[in-house]
Amino acid sequence: MKKLAPYFLVFSIIFTSCSSNENEVLEDTQEKLLQSYTLKRDANGAYSIDFNTTNNTDVTAIKNTDNSNEIILSEVNHKTAVKHSNDFNIENDYLKIGFLEANQGKRTKISIEDENPTFAKGVTEFLNSYSITKNTDGTFQLKFKVNDNVNTDFVYNEDIETYEVHLSTGDSKQKDFSRTINLSSDDLLKIDFVNHKYSGKSTEETAERKPKLEIGNGNDII
Repeated sequence: MKKLAPYFLVFSIIFTSCSSNENEVLEDTQEKLLQSYTLKRDANGAYSIDFNTTNNTDVTAIKNTDNSNEIILSEVNHKTAVKHSNDFNIENDYLKIGFLEANQGKRTKISIEDENPTFAKGVTEFLNSYSITKNTDGTFQLKFKVNDNVNTDFVYNEDIETYEVHLSTGDSKQKDFSRTINLSSDDLLKIDFVNHKYSGKSTEETAERKPKLEIGNGNDII
């Protein structure tokens, strides 16, 4: 029996190693509960988010003490709805929305800086509405509509790593725009709408960035 002990030891090590590798594979192949989502701001300045999940996902929406909104997605063993929608309000010029996929500990964080539509004073007089969609293939689709006689320019500002939509008074007839944005999974998406205008009789142009949008991904330990 003493001669067999080393063989049992080797077998035990190999078995333990295989079990560890299997656990890693299982973690990597856990189902992605959040399939896609679309954040929208309508012409009245109201925000909402539509999102799709797998058909075995329980959805719980909570309001945190810091006024951020969190949508918790949990895997369940029964069929559920796959299409969901929530409305949100801008508070003190900010709106924060987060998704937590509980089975992976994966977070999606969305942060918006914009004026409350009740108190807005024309800072977004050029922008009518916009939406940003995270597609199932990982790409983003930005769609926006401007008001009459607005010139539009879409650029990427490398200095601040931000996509910018420049809006100013002009004679353009086009009102609806769409852009596809490709990012690596770890990148932070930043989009600023830059409003170029003059204050009163001043000849000096101002450029105010509103709304501003940031979307990031991350993993938290459960």
